[in-house]
Amino acid sequence: MAEEKSEEGQKKSKLPLIIIGVVVVLALAGGGAWFFLKGGDADADKEQAKAKASALEAIPVYMPIDTLTVNLKDSRQYLQLTITLQLKNGEDSALVKLYMPQVRTRALIVLASKKPEDVISSEGKLALLEELKTITEKPFTDKLEPIEILDVAFTSFIIQ
Repeated sequence: MAEEKSEEGQKKSKLPLIIIGVVVVLALAGGGAWFFLKGGDADADKEQAKAKASALEAIPVYMPIDTLTVNLKDSRQYLQLTITLQLKNGEDSALVKLYMPQVRTRALIVLASKKPEDVISSEGKLALLEELKTITEKPFTDKLEPIEILDVAFTSFIIQ
């Protein structure tokens, strides 16, 4: 009988150790699962942030230029037009706003050098858009980089 009591005592004393061991294993497994799941969320969050940033970069930034009116070269006619610049980003937009007098001056000089027959055809208008894009992209000072103009569009075009 004494042997039976000692076996029951040993069984009872092992049970708390087994329970503690199971709890520790479960805690470690839960911690590991949490770590891996949390790490996956961080990667997903980073991917989402990159996707949002690229989506914002893909949104065009349009900068309207006030109406320009010039006398056409060797003619009694004048050209009145309004253009809109499509810029790569908001930083370029702020720079164009800052140097707007230079943008308008450059455009007026180009426009005043044109004859009516130079700008009346579709090909002439397309060439004019390309020329306006080229002169606007040039740096405003020696210290600045060129601005990337994605497109130039007419919003109004009148020859009279």
